[in-house]
Amino acid sequence: MTRFRINIIVRIILSLAFGSTAIYFGFYTPFWLLSGWMILFFVLIILSLIRFVERSDRDLTNFLLAIQQNDFTNTYPQVGHKSKRLYQAFNVITAEFIRIRNEKEANFRFLKTVVEHSGVPLIAYDTQDETITLINQSVKDLFHIPFFTKLSSLSRVDPELVRAAKELNTNEKVLIKVHIRAELVYLSVIARELILGGKRHKVIAFHDINSELDQKEVESWQKLIRVMTHEIKNSVIPISTLAEVINDMCLDKKGGSGISHLSEEDQEDLLVSLKTIEKRSKGLVKFVSNYGDLARVPKPDFQKVDLVELIQNVVSLEDKQLKKQNISIATHYPKGEVWLSLDTEMIDQVIINLMKNAIEVLKESATDNPVVDVSLNKYAGEVILTVTDNGPGIDQETIDQVFIPFFTTKKEGSGIGLSYSKQVMKAHKGNIRVKSRLGEGTTFELIFRN
Repeated sequence: MTRFRINIIVRIILSLAFGSTAIYFGFYTPFWLLSGWMILFFVLIILSLIRFVERSDRDLTNFLLAIQQNDFTNTYPQVGHKSKRLYQAFNVITAEFIRIRNEKEANFRFLKTVVEHSGVPLIAYDTQDETITLINQSVKDLFHIPFFTKLSSLSRVDPELVRAAKELNTNEKVLIKVHIRAELVYLSVIARELILGGKRHKVIAFHDINSELDQKEVESWQKLIRVMTHEIKNSVIPISTLAEVINDMCLDKKGGSGISHLSEEDQEDLLVSLKTIEKRSKGLVKFVSNYGDLARVPKPDFQKVDLVELIQNVVSLEDKQLKKQNISIATHYPKGEVWLSLDTEMIDQVIINLMKNAIEVLKESATDNPVVDVSLNKYAGEVILTVTDNGPGIDQETIDQVFIPFFTTKKEGSGIGLSYSKQVMKAHKGNIRVKSRLGEGTTFELIFRN
């Protein structure tokens, strides 16, 4: 029997004893004054019992209020009366709360230190009142602003920053141009949202990609110049050589000019040379014209389109060419319709380019049982269209250059189809990828993001 129960029983017995004695002396003896004393003791015992019982409730109430107010300074004695086990439980719970709070504070300090020393500029703000709740030194160094309180503080750098931060959806990424101290800077901005204490917060990360863009730009120019130099030299060198031959043919032995001294065979050679020069010159003009067209990809006219129906129309269009080359076609579509916001004509042309590339590869390689596989798959947040051939595949060096304007491995290719396709997919906020293994075929992927 616990001490608590013993105390309760003793007080009950004493209260009954004093009560009975008071009644006895009051009604059956002349000692009424003694009866009064018994009643007084009875009342004191009852009050003591009530106080003793309510003490646990009071301690429990105070303990819960302390927890509510995050006050863990109280300690409870584990010796003495009925509360030994209760106080022991209080101390265990208090110690656990203190441990959790210290761990939480340590994690917060650790996170704050990581954020503060992160090389990625980060800010977080309350979406309701736009108060900055977290900021690291990298943001201050990037924007040259030593103190932030509101999101609107970014407008001192460039209003575009505030607009991007407000309009960005969760996991969305945009590339923006801002002027920081009169210098043009390209920033990749990405947003995340979280809820803390019932309030929505948005975390914004700013990535300065100027150095990466400069490096990519240099590499792109180098690749483009190599291709253009190759194409121009292929046209200009024959023109220069033939012009020199014609000039020599037109001079007689005495150094005079004219063609009257030429034989019929030489005159025919002269005409052939002039036609070759004309053809090469027109080819060079066409090459320059194609470059101009590639640089002026029109803005897409977006409309809601069923991508399954669009692909089926392109496959039907290429069906005769496939049968003519004895190439099989395999198609795989998801159940139902796949509606996306697209420019029908532009995406049509991209898919046609991929289909024609696959057909030409299979035709030139004389692959056994040639097959073009067209598949459409839906994933979380994106739709992927794949066009696969079972041809000879592409080596890694060629894969690195397939999207460079005017680069081609075909005898009659212009080298602008895949470059145009990449620009179209970028205009649709999507992407185009290529995967290939020698001897196993090639796959082109069109990635559309919902």
